[in-house]
Parts: sequence; structure tokens; C-alpha cells
Amino acid sequence: MKNSEGASNRRIAVGIGAREGGYLLVSDRERMKWKKVGPFLKGESVNCLKYDGKSETLFAATHTNGVFVSKNLGKTWNQMNNGLHVKKTWTLESAYNRPSSIYVGTQYGHVFHSKDLGANWEEVSGLFTAPKRNEWGVDWGFGTVGLCIHTIRMDPKKNERFYIVSSGGGPYRTEDGGKTWSLLNKGVIDGCPLPNARADLWGLGTSDPEKNLQKHLSEVHKCTHKLVVSRKREGTLYQQNHCGVYRSKDFGESWEDISPSENGRHGFPMALIEDGNEESSLFTIPAYRAGQCNKHNSCIIGELAVYRSKNRGKDWEKLAKGLPKKNHTCVLRDAMAADDVDSAGLYFGTTTGEVYGSTDLGGNWSLLLEDAGRVQGISSFRI
Repeated sequence: MKNSEGASNRRIAVGIGAREGGYLLVSDRERMKWKKVGPFLKGESVNCLKYDGKSETLFAATHTNGVFVSKNLGKTWNQMNNGLHVKKTWTLESAYNRPSSIYVGTQYGHVFHSKDLGANWEEVSGLFTAPKRNEWGVDWGFGTVGLCIHTIRMDPKKNERFYIVSSGGGPYRTEDGGKTWSLLNKGVIDGCPLPNARADLWGLGTSDPEKNLQKHLSEVHKCTHKLVVSRKREGTLYQQNHCGVYRSKDFGESWEDISPSENGRHGFPMALIEDGNEESSLFTIPAYRAGQCNKHNSCIIGELAVYRSKNRGKDWEKLAKGLPKKNHTCVLRDAMAADDVDSAGLYFGTTTGEVYGSTDLGGNWSLLLEDAGRVQGISSFRI
């Protein structure tokens, strides 16, 4: 198979961030065989691995000690935290067409920007005055999930426009590089069947279902779990939030519900694969199984399946060939990604330590790695 953009001599790597370190899976050129590299950064809780091909630099965002950088694909690492005063970091994103520019999202709802590949960080202070910023609180989470900026997505057409997601606060957009922000929640809080199914789970009473519903929507429906931005259709965004899957065709100004089904609304990760003809495949993995588990707020019990839409959310297909039918696991918000070669590959990891891959848009899945520990982040890049 020949990679696009004239890069036929480059291989695909899948970056795996886990609670006890990180791994790389490096493919042959046909993506049939994979070599494991790691674990590395042992003892660090790695959430995101990001690779800059121009400088051949691998970045790691950790929940424990900030950002680490490797110049030799994970063999050795250096901390790069100058100016980064929050050490629980979640996500890393490179700026299009701006060499050496990278952003990191952190705990407590902060975003930092580096113009020199992580050597120095400066806070995006305009976020302090974003709409309803004072309603985010300080840190309300349990486990590893609390108040944070867990998603940063750059606009492919405009350098100064990018999107973030505040956990519990919803998606935001800036048009001026982070100086000012717009909150993007219109059309999301319209309805959700989840609280009535598990009123006990959300700490809600049952005497007034309508009151319960409104309480639920006001508190968690704005909690966007993942956001993806189309590179082919300007202004088109998708989000998986606490109560469903939504699409926007106007840069996030308004949203419409495109959830796969009433019992397949809740989930965490999303991925979007687009080809040169503006055809797209949207993927998500439902995670909520009401009433089946008393240990987890969200989990997958039974069959593990990916859902795909080839018409921007109008219709959905369930894809499970090669995936196990007996599970008690979950796929977290950062744990799914696609590569960018012809016949794009799709990869995801589970909280029970498995990593799966597909090179036919999810039609068939293969187990690429097991016993990786709790998989927190998946990325893919060329090396």
C-alpha cells in the first residue's frame, strides 16, 4: 500500500498513553505487523503522545509531571515544564502551518502555548474571561477526570481559530489565538433519556421526573467528552457528549442531535476519517449500559462495538467483527485515533489494556496489543 502525500517510505506508529507509562506500536509499511516499543516513562501516568515530524520530536502529556520530550522515539526523555505551572497535563496539539508551535491543556482549566517546541510555555490568559468561566469551579472530579482542558483542536483553514473543550463546561472557540472566546452550547440541551433510566446513579430523586431531567441537563449535558473538526468541510464539527452525538455546520454556533440510537447515546471517544473526495466516516464507541454495573459510572459490559456513520450522522452501522463479545471495560475520551494514509487505519484502546486496529474503516478488527494497563490515550503518526 502506498502512503499519500508522497511519503511511501514512512511507517505508521500508534502512540499509547497508559496509567503506568507509554508505548509505541510501529508498523511495517503494509500495517500487517507491529513492533512494540516500550514501556517508557515508567511510573508516569501518560495521557497523550504527540509527534512532530519536522523536528522528529515526540511529546508526552502526563497526569503526574507535566510534559516530557524525546528526540529518539522514546528511548530517552527530558521534562519540558518551563512556565508550565500546572503539572497535570491532558492533551497536546500542534498548530497548522506554524513550525515549533504547540498547545497543552491542563487540570483546573488552563491552556498553555509554546512557540519553541516545548522549551518554554506561556499561559493563554484570555481564557480567564471566557463566557461562564466562573462556573467551571476549581476541581470537581473523581479518579483522573475532573476540571481540565482535555481537547484542543486547530482549525485547518485559519491559524488563529481553534477549539477547546472544558470538562463540564462544554466547547469553546477562539478566532484570535486565544484572546477572546465563544461558548458553543446552542442546541445541545434539548433532551436526554439517561437520568430517568438511572436516577440513583446521578443522585436524583424520582418523585418529579421533569425536575430530575432539567437538573441532569443543566449539570452534565454540557459535559462534552470529545470534539473533532472536519478538515474537508469548513465549519463542520462533531461532538460526543454525556447525552449524545451532535453535529455543527456553522463552526459550533449551533448543534443538531445525530446520536446512533437512544441506548447508544453515551460514550467518550470520537474519530473522523476523510478522504480526498470529501467523503467521511465518523466513529464513536457507546459506553453506557444502564443498570448493569454498580462499580462504574460508565462502562461496556458484554459486546465491544464501534459505531460508524458514512453520511455525517444520518445513519449508523454497528461494527464488531474481530472484537470480543464478553467485556467489562471502557474506551476513554482520548483513546481512539486514525492515521492519515490511504485506506486510513483506526485504532482504540481499553481500560483493561487492549489495543485494537482496523485498516478497512472498522469492518474488521485485530488485537494489536494486550496487557498495556489502563489505556488513557491513543494517537497515530508517521515516523
